[in-house]
Amino acid sequence: MNWSVIDRFRRPEYTGRNRCIPCTITNGVFGLLIGNAAFVLLMGLEYPPTVAVGAFIAVIAGSAVQIWLRGYLIPGTPTLTKRYFPPRLLRAFGKEPFVIDGVGTLSTLDVDSHLREADAVASADSEDRYLTDGFTTAWRSAIDELSDSETTAGTVFDLDGEIRIAETDRSVTLTLDGRPFGRWVSRAALLADLGAGQVLANQYGGWTALSTAERGQVVSELRRHLDICPACGGETSLDTQTATSCCREYEVETVSCDACGVRLSESPVDAAP
Repeated sequence: MNWSVIDRFRRPEYTGRNRCIPCTITNGVFGLLIGNAAFVLLMGLEYPPTVAVGAFIAVIAGSAVQIWLRGYLIPGTPTLTKRYFPPRLLRAFGKEPFVIDGVGTLSTLDVDSHLREADAVASADSEDRYLTDGFTTAWRSAIDELSDSETTAGTVFDLDGEIRIAETDRSVTLTLDGRPFGRWVSRAALLADLGAGQVLANQYGGWTALSTAERGQVVSELRRHLDICPACGGETSLDTQTATSCCREYEVETVSCDACGVRLSESPVDAAP
């Protein structure tokens, strides 16, 4: 087999670890529909059943090869989904049009009240809030003293089970008993959340009453105001960028280190339904 020809046809940006499973399933359904249409058409034209079945199998096989090598059957699928798929439809396929960063999902938790009660911020205004000096000092110390990330994550987020943390060039993922449970944009972001969680556990009595998802929301909000990078100690800056997934382009507010470039936070600018 001439693998060089196959490699030229392959689209690595849409296959392998970059493959979008919901989009793959959707294109597979299209392949079945096309194969079924060919079968019905040939039967309607009074071709022998063996010919109609053979055409159906050929279409399905060809579609499977196309999706396996290129990620999509319908040409222009990524462009079409980004341009025409509404957020509600993307959500139905598990493709939220914004970044879910950290542990848990978005909720209606009043984060401001918890941050004030914990004496972590010095302003009630979510636009102008800033960290208190005492919390900032304790947070930096907690980050510097972190050793076992898996054990600390279990304590901070109240997790019971086997915890594993894996890092790729795109993100850091926490699995609980082998299942994906949390995702961060970088290891520095994870360390920041773990350090913040430890400080809150020590100085905020309401921390134990928060669920895992609520704890994740509180520490990820704090991370938006982190001014020192946990990775190198450099200063951070706030920016707005356009993020791209296989199905969507969306605006995110980012916090990154000016010195080493590590991304510390991503949050949606507009998460309208």
